[in-house]
Amino acid sequence: MNRPALLALCATSLAGCFDNGGPARFAAARLDPILDSVFVGDQIPPPTVTYTDPDGVSSIPPANSVRWSSSDSTIAKVDSVTGRITGRKRGIALVTALVKDATGVALIAVSDTLDLTLLEDTIYVMTGDTLTIPVAVQKKTSPPAANVWFESLGSGVFTVDSAGGQIHAVATGTVPYVVHADTLADTGTVSVLSLSDTTGGGKFFFSVLGTANSHVGGAIRGINYRRSNDALAFRLRGTFASAGLTVQVVQITLPDPLVIADSAYAIDSISPAEVDQPLSNGQFTANCIPPRAWAVWSYQSARIIGYSRQGGTLGVTQITLLPSGNGSAISGQFAFTAQRRDLYDDPLGALTIRGTFVAPLVIDRTSCR
Repeated sequence: MNRPALLALCATSLAGCFDNGGPARFAAARLDPILDSVFVGDQIPPPTVTYTDPDGVSSIPPANSVRWSSSDSTIAKVDSVTGRITGRKRGIALVTALVKDATGVALIAVSDTLDLTLLEDTIYVMTGDTLTIPVAVQKKTSPPAANVWFESLGSGVFTVDSAGGQIHAVATGTVPYVVHADTLADTGTVSVLSLSDTTGGGKFFFSVLGTANSHVGGAIRGINYRRSNDALAFRLRGTFASAGLTVQVVQITLPDPLVIADSAYAIDSISPAEVDQPLSNGQFTANCIPPRAWAVWSYQSARIIGYSRQGGTLGVTQITLLPSGNGSAISGQFAFTAQRRDLYDDPLGALTIRGTFVAPLVIDRTSCR
């Protein structure tokens, strides 16, 4: 399925849309819940509004003092007086409450009564890899649950378990796959790659879900690089570029070099303060002396950056020596939650990042950078 490269609500900084919960110098309004969902055709009551005056005193304003609006009434229609929300078509919209001189915002996701989402439109693997196609299915009337099944639209490249969606790569090539959920279907692709050297050829595809939404891919590379103490650390860095300029970056850093195949590595949390801690050589501690495994996603045009929370995983399916004898190739998948820096203490700032990759792996003993 073709999707927009990126949808970022309040794109440059959602921090301007929400009160951060700290001492109020200005009036502020906050909605609860700030994340909600509704099926097409259904209605939900408005979020609860809390108004905080410039002196920091909070109260629940009278209902008739609040005026409501939607960023896209074709997706989520809002009654301007009552705030009641009606789902109109699949998508996401911002619902805004105006109270005196302050506004509060909530994110509303509208789903079809039967909704199928491919979490990874494109899957990159090497021959011999096995993984499961990730999908999300929502059904308004359940049970019974939707009947989900998978199929390949080609042969000789990969096999797929029709019931569970597990694929096994058997030969290089690119073949579409289809996921069915009752009467719905969506199509993605599986690309089985074989790298010949470490100079290029690495590919990855990833999705971002949350207050920034993206489904894109690009080039990727794995490096065992020199840390400040002369030991090696590992970095997997993938970039999505447009018109020759880097637009998005996914980077995963491990404090020890990656040398074991078929392993899962936990991705931990890291704070902005840790990332910003400088060293005397002009580099940063998180890169040169990684305190733990961590990850980052950034959208550079809108200056959105998200740092990993605890609970993510880098799964390496296999590592294989390249025929050139110069380095190796690795394949696998990753999934982690990235907390937006501009919304670091706000639930709306949590983004789900996941993807698959085939990447060259080299050793670089120059100083970290």
